[in-house]
Amino acid sequence: EDLVWLSAIINAEARGEPLEGKLAVGTVVMNRLESDMYPDSVKDVILDCRYGVQFAPVANGSIYLSPTDESIIAAKLCLDGFRTHPDILFFYNPAISESTYFKENRTYEFTIGNHEFYS
Repeated sequence: EDLVWLSAIINAEARGEPLEGKLAVGTVVMNRLESDMYPDSVKDVILDCRYGVQFAPVANGSIYLSPTDESIIAAKLCLDGFRTHPDILFFYNPAISESTYFKENRTYEFTIGNHEFYS
């Protein structure tokens, strides 16, 4: 079940991004899973709506698209312990989001492809 959900969110969020970007999205989910601030399963982290939808693909339905082979590989690597960064918990694409929350309230760590990642 973890592989199914993690590869689905990686695919939906990082479609068209390099493997490095897919791994970073997977890292965010896994870091949240390991945090006391989030639910205790991969599926529940992805579907968490306590403070609003956490991942846009949950709201727009793209989470249900079949994942690519590269998204599955990224999910397997993350489930096996790979982490891009130990502290990233958030990411967004500033080209399609008008939110300023991350820039104003979180620590910028790096950009990969179209996504900015924050701790």
